[in-house]
Amino acid sequence: MVSLQLVQQSNARIASLPKGLVALFIGATSGIGQSTLQHFAQHAPSPLIYSVARPATVASHQSFLASLHQSRPQGSYEVITADVSLVSEIDKVVDAITEKETKLDILFMSPGFMAFDGRKNTLEGLDPSMTTRYYSRLRAVQQLLPLLNNAAAPRIVSVLGGGIERPLYEDDLDLRDESHWSMWTSAFHPATMGTLALEILARENPQLSIIHWFPGPVSTPGLAKAREYGMVPPNQMALEEAGKRGAFLVTSERYAVGGSEAVQKSGGGIFLIDPLGESTDNEVLLADLRIRGVDQKVWKFTLDIFDECEVRAKRDKDEL
Repeated sequence: MVSLQLVQQSNARIASLPKGLVALFIGATSGIGQSTLQHFAQHAPSPLIYSVARPATVASHQSFLASLHQSRPQGSYEVITADVSLVSEIDKVVDAITEKETKLDILFMSPGFMAFDGRKNTLEGLDPSMTTRYYSRLRAVQQLLPLLNNAAAPRIVSVLGGGIERPLYEDDLDLRDESHWSMWTSAFHPATMGTLALEILARENPQLSIIHWFPGPVSTPGLAKAREYGMVPPNQMALEEAGKRGAFLVTSERYAVGGSEAVQKSGGGIFLIDPLGESTDNEVLLADLRIRGVDQKVWKFTLDIFDECEVRAKRDKDEL
């Protein structure tokens, strides 16, 4: 267990990191992402922070970032308007970043929600709960690789279910069969597919530090909504602590490429991290999936989805 005291000591040293770190937060309009952004901004020297907000939350998020700027005026804080329940919207985010930056040091991704009301496909024909947890995240990583590779020590953190992956419906990865889809499978499929896809990208880009974090139950607005459906998980982490731990994950040398030997990578080359910052192991499942080539199948399927979304977006644009 990485104690909260150690986390806070490490976060205090963020001030000694190079000035002008460029960070992109996707999913930081509330919850773990917002708390992480806040704790990172409190310490980072002159950071350039971009944060994505869907249209309905832009105003409130701008107010939040304005308050950060008031307390830390040396930083730069910018909202990018996009609805990440649509894969095509991620390309708008990427364009906004690449127009202004030549590198990206930190990519922190925590969007998502529990689909209590069932599957309701977007205009792209995808389940939005799966898109926010998987497709849009991986599209962001894929499209931002050039900027990440230009950074001295690039780091990606995806907040979902590292270490608690589950078996997949391998012939129905998008859960289009109604008998396969449920609130839980729509959560575990993105987590498992996320680990496998991020492992592939880690092997292709060994200089990237990629972390898939399972924070456990955290007192977020999403968890508050879950209570309405009778879900009250025990031992909930306070949101403040989760944010401190999130900032720790994006900055600590413990998770750097070639960092602490105490933190082991998965067999596929990424950090699977438990709620309290330790490496976790799920090799019984993951090794089998790799051996059978399921990771490559997942990534090919994902690239095909991206192609379909690109075609649809171009067609829609042409029709305007």
